[in-house]
Amino acid sequence: MGNPCLCSGRLCHQVSAPSSPTMAKITTESFIKPDLPFTCQIVLQLFHNIRQTWPDMSGYHIFTDRFYTSPKLASELSKVGCHLTGTDMNNRKDIPAVMKKPKLKKGEKVAYRNNENILPLAWCDKRLVTMLSTWSTSKSEPVRRKVRGRKEEEMVEKPSVIANYMKNVGGVDTADQYCATYCFLQRTLKWWRKLFFWGLEISIINAYILYVESCKNSNSNPMSHIRFRRELVMALVGDFRQGGGASTRGGTSTSDNQQRSNGMLHVIIPYTEKKHKDCIVCSKRNVPGGRKETTYICETCDCKPGLHMGTCFKRYHTLKKFKI
Repeated sequence: MGNPCLCSGRLCHQVSAPSSPTMAKITTESFIKPDLPFTCQIVLQLFHNIRQTWPDMSGYHIFTDRFYTSPKLASELSKVGCHLTGTDMNNRKDIPAVMKKPKLKKGEKVAYRNNENILPLAWCDKRLVTMLSTWSTSKSEPVRRKVRGRKEEEMVEKPSVIANYMKNVGGVDTADQYCATYCFLQRTLKWWRKLFFWGLEISIINAYILYVESCKNSNSNPMSHIRFRRELVMALVGDFRQGGGASTRGGTSTSDNQQRSNGMLHVIIPYTEKKHKDCIVCSKRNVPGGRKETTYICETCDCKPGLHMGTCFKRYHTLKKFKI
């Protein structure tokens, strides 16, 4: 079988949904290895589910960010035949003391390997980068990279473990960049609301990525990310506002405009549902003291606008721009 590589900057690989109602509520208490930190439990449970789905496959390699990476996780994955590579925090308990505050100059690195074949590595570039891997070695390789403000590229000796990590998590980093660019998430006390809109955001990102890939296959130029979002919004909204008869506060829909100026007889009657209603012609709530109420509405118009008898009634049914 092949050697699948699970690139998981934030564990973007989705576990299949539960097949029975009794399994619908999944918590960390039901994960394997309950004695381990929950960050280890999440990755181990993910790998356990994948092994159950594809029991005959081997050569697994999981890439994680520093939130999940730890020597304990690397050790547990090695026991079940899975490699781990990820960025790490140099203040973790199991990291060698000499790597917690290494005094390195730009381009220098330091690495160690324990008896469990776990390689912690620190490399100083623009800032200190700490890695942990059970797959790579401490050797370096020449890598081309862009220089800000310059067209030409430069060659940099970069540790292989970092180059391999950047190669495999590039897709996740791109998705994170798309999410951060035009993200519409808002603060809310209701967790389920944020979860819903985050799922919607990820769906939009996935749709745009698939759209770009489709354009590449057909040799056509894809539209920009922002234009794709605008086209998507317009396609979802469609002619929704033209379909209803009700008007929004301070304005009218397309059907209202056609109805109020159709030249037919319009009848004004007292408003019986409530005592007062804002006059759609002369009331201005955004101006101090500008609210004008009336007890009459137009019975003929579907939106039943509030109107004063006389001038307001005449302006609404004869003028295109009727607001005073």
